[in-house]
Amino acid sequence: MKISIIGQPGSGKSTLASKISDKFNIPYLQLDRFWFESGGNRLKSGDIEGVEKVRAYMKEKVTSFINDHDSWVSDGTYPRVQSIIVEHTDYVIFLDIPLYRRLFNHLKRTFKSDRHKELTKWDEFKFIYQIIRRTFIKGPKLKQFVLDHPDKIKVFKNYKEIEEYLNTL
Repeated sequence: MKISIIGQPGSGKSTLASKISDKFNIPYLQLDRFWFESGGNRLKSGDIEGVEKVRAYMKEKVTSFINDHDSWVSDGTYPRVQSIIVEHTDYVIFLDIPLYRRLFNHLKRTFKSDRHKELTKWDEFKFIYQIIRRTFIKGPKLKQFVLDHPDKIKVFKNYKEIEEYLNTL
């Protein structure tokens, strides 16, 4: 079983991936973790060399992970490595959750958890702007990705559908 979970920030990708990983005892490829490990969160605007290093690191880590495991679940939407992942996945779950719900999810996790030790609560709060921005800038590209891979995509638009799916696995 090789599953990739994609969606906009705050859609529940990590939560679902963690549940699938636990349920089937399979490795969990968390793309955000590789981004942090590579220093992606410390890049300054215009640092092209730094961006290329982050991309190379992520590509190397993703390729290595995929080659080292027969089964896995991944979460994250990083266009530069998504093509590598989709080539090897059995299917892709797209969490197409409305913006208002994703904003609520992010606010809730900002105050209830320390999901990324590299970020302060203020960093998490400022990310609200990115969630809104990415909805309009990256949303169309993500939807195009879904259209480009109809044979591998499962789309879920709410948490009830996701929970029902998880129960059938």
